[in-house]
Amino acid sequence: MLVITGPGRSGTSMLAQFCCMMGSNTGGEWCEEIDAGLEHPVVARINDAMYREARITGTVAKSLAEYRDAIAALDLKVVKDPRFTYHPAILRAWRSVRPDLTVLLTYRNPEMSIASRNRHKKFLFVKRKSRPEALKCDLADTVETLLDCGVPHEILLFPNLLKQYDVVYNAFHKLGMPIDREAGHEAWWALVDEGKVHFRGRAETEAVAAQSAAINPTTTIVPVFPTNKRPFAFCHRLMERSAALLARRT
Repeated sequence: MLVITGPGRSGTSMLAQFCCMMGSNTGGEWCEEIDAGLEHPVVARINDAMYREARITGTVAKSLAEYRDAIAALDLKVVKDPRFTYHPAILRAWRSVRPDLTVLLTYRNPEMSIASRNRHKKFLFVKRKSRPEALKCDLADTVETLLDCGVPHEILLFPNLLKQYDVVYNAFHKLGMPIDREAGHEAWWALVDEGKVHFRGRAETEAVAAQSAAINPTTTIVPVFPTNKRPFAFCHRLMERSAALLARRT
């Protein structure tokens, strides 16, 4: 079973849409108001329960015992839920029941992800995931868990992935979900709408500004991105641990 996960507003819903177009339904409803969704209600309920328990106890033993059979019985080729990244114990629990688990992880500049979610606070606000440092640590924890548990995975960067159909195609293929290249190409470009990306990373923002300035030198475009990028030592240590673990495995 393929898990599509990543921080909110990082392209997971679009990838789930793509899977549905290719014949693999993720379950769940689509919410037009936020242009996202397709999270299977059973998966969301399990992960909500695990996250609540993990925040209190640091483990998900009780939730796993309650939902083990439901996880094992889930008959889907692909599921999508950002909650898989909320706490490493969640992925570990699913992996303990589903040895067939593979993961397609997306990532986005944390400041941009949060800014995008803040446009829809009614639906997308998660108090404990409202700081860039929290999303960075979620990434480090998730990568470390994937490496430590030996879970096959691929990582895609949003919004870059919008222009990288071949990279997306290869990621699905490597994770055991082959799709027809030509049909997938047509479906992908029918989905992509870069106009919906309201917040971009520093490099892409500057590139857009430079391109616009070249077209119209009299127009000054001021790139908008955060400037308070402080080092987050704990997150760096987690990333170093993940790199060291990967080095030992190779």
